[in-house]
Amino acid sequence: MDKKSAMLPRQSNLCHMTTIELVSSRLRAIRLSRGLTLHEIEVASKRRIRAVVLGSYERGDRALSVRMAIVIAQFYEVPLSYLLEEPENRAGKGVTATLDLRRIRTIFADSTMPVKITASLRSVFNFTAEIVKLRNDWNGELISLRSSDIDLLAAAIGVPLDELIEILRSHKLLLEAK
Repeated sequence: MDKKSAMLPRQSNLCHMTTIELVSSRLRAIRLSRGLTLHEIEVASKRRIRAVVLGSYERGDRALSVRMAIVIAQFYEVPLSYLLEEPENRAGKGVTATLDLRRIRTIFADSTMPVKITASLRSVFNFTAEIVKLRNDWNGELISLRSSDIDLLAAAIGVPLDELIEILRSHKLLLEAK
């Protein structure tokens, strides 16, 4: 293998590399998701991000410097990596869980239960209640949590994912296939 080909990325990595088109579309998507026009960005950023320049970045007509990418990321309050890296596709990956809402209600309502309600357990209850409210699922006996829900819950409680799963198991909140 010669020096030149040793410095090139392997073919299998090429499909995962960020392109100008991906960065441009991400810039446009974040602006549109916030319901802002190019002009509104210019005004809100006190002209640090000019409308015509941002439009050029969004179309891929102008090279985005690292300095400007940092300014834009700070304005949108997103990590710089969100603008510059292709997000990992987590569809179908990670842990999903089914929680027993009946058990949660019983633990929370019955003060004679020999379960100590810790801060982590209370956070699980509150989080689950919010998911039920967001989904408008008031009659369910079970609730399925997506991988992203579980990741968010673990982060909110401040525990690793495996520790969260153990908390759920130890309180018999997690329904598992036998």
